[in-house]
Amino acid sequence: MKKSLLLLFIFFSSIPDLLSQSCSVGVDSLKGQYTGGCKNGKANGFGTATGVDSYTGNFRNGYPDGEGKYTWKNGTWYNGNWKAGLFDGNGTFNKVEANRPDSATLITGFWKDGKYVGKYQKPLSFSSLTSGINDISGRKLRDSKAEITIGVKSTTAGGASLYKNVLPKPKLVSVELIQGLYQQRADNESAALTNIYTFRNVTFPFQAILSFETTGTNPLPSAVEKIKVEITESGSWYIQVNIDN
Repeated sequence: MKKSLLLLFIFFSSIPDLLSQSCSVGVDSLKGQYTGGCKNGKANGFGTATGVDSYTGNFRNGYPDGEGKYTWKNGTWYNGNWKAGLFDGNGTFNKVEANRPDSATLITGFWKDGKYVGKYQKPLSFSSLTSGINDISGRKLRDSKAEITIGVKSTTAGGASLYKNVLPKPKLVSVELIQGLYQQRADNESAALTNIYTFRNVTFPFQAILSFETTGTNPLPSAVEKIKVEITESGSWYIQVNIDN
């Protein structure tokens, strides 16, 4: 009986020591007090860390990782996704100006490795809707202007075919708008290999299905190839479309 009481006393007296074991946080500005999940002596899972700044959310290996809200001592905060202690994914950053708690700048969008990517995760996306599309590529040229330039060429245009004929370049014959507008279209079909089509004064987000006609030469039939383009961020964009003939 005395032995059982002694074991119970040792067990209960050890609880405060177990609860007070340190669980480290890797961010210096959050070192101070931590409550929450812990694994191998590091903050893991959901918890709250308070130091010079504070953070409530998910941790992994001592760093914010997953969803959580970080608040700086001046009132600035970020609420969103994290990876290894950095903003990463969708989130909202509310920046408070020094000594002006009533003035704040709100930035919402996507982040990568702690840097702001933009309002949208993928500002440019495209897909081929027919089998004759060889390749599609695109990039943003500049933030200024609001236009989209489409370059389209045949992978064999300008060269002799098996039938000793030159294959004509594909032409843009249809624009099916799904979202957005454009006020002007400029066509340039004078280049040797590539036809250029420019949409000016574009309203973003822009989404459309573009149809290109490949004029066949006997005995090759003509065909219509289609792509779908979606651009969510304003600026000047270039898209190159290569079509098999």
